[in-house]
Amino acid sequence: MKKLLIFLILLFSFTTIVNAKEVQAKKYNHIVSLTLGGDEMLLGLVSENRIAGLSGKINEDREISNIVDKAKKFPKVESNEEILMSLEPDLIIVADWVTKKIDNIGAIIGAKVYYYKTPSSYEEQKKVIRDLANLVEEKENGEKIIKNMDDRLKILQNKIAKSYEGAKPRILMYTSFGTTSGKNTTFNDMVRLINGVNVAAEAGVDRFKDISKEKIIELNPDIIIVPIARKYDNIDKLSKFLFEDPSFKNVKAIKNKKVYFIQYKNITPISQYMIDGIEELAKVVYQLKE
Repeated sequence: MKKLLIFLILLFSFTTIVNAKEVQAKKYNHIVSLTLGGDEMLLGLVSENRIAGLSGKINEDREISNIVDKAKKFPKVESNEEILMSLEPDLIIVADWVTKKIDNIGAIIGAKVYYYKTPSSYEEQKKVIRDLANLVEEKENGEKIIKNMDDRLKILQNKIAKSYEGAKPRILMYTSFGTTSGKNTTFNDMVRLINGVNVAAEAGVDRFKDISKEKIIELNPDIIIVPIARKYDNIDKLSKFLFEDPSFKNVKAIKNKKVYFIQYKNITPISQYMIDGIEELAKVVYQLKE
């Protein structure tokens, strides 16, 4: 018994030393992410002991974040410069839409600031993952994530091809802000990948634009997708707007009751969770069974 105890202690000590050396061998071991997409990608790529902090309270909302449980244990920066600096990161990961003011903080504390390009397609999303994986020296993990995405997409597309023979479904995204997603958006590419037509993109709408009631009637989509988060969106109000306005009565999606409310995290992920969104979109569009 005593020999077994000594063996276990030595084994634990050796494992700890190996793990410590593995961490030290990496260039960046105290990483902070300032955006939700960065948080989700980072947690999929590196071990938790290399993460010093994540973006903030957005990770606590299950309708927006895919990593609520995983993110709980990390400090939340929440756009607070003092907190960010106190974490003493060696790498700060931000999206390209974040203020360049972060560069100044990076210079002060000697951290590298890495801006990833916000993707507007599935392929661009995979590139972001691959580039970030190379940066944090986790190339193998990055390729595993991408393979998982591609494998699942292929299975899904085969399932759609076998179960659906009709015309391509004509789909419109409509948000509680009265906006839609056109060309050069991940939503447009998600629709394309499930063999649908984004009617906004077809009509020449580029990126994110306001859309009028008259335009919705003109586009006459088969399906309307409404991204929602109950904390911010009044679903009853949205439903009344779409289903009780008599001017919408001949819009196919309204007439056939094909308006689907989907959580934001399943429609707008900027991370490897895009594949979850594609699967969820296909599920409601084609009424696929599990």
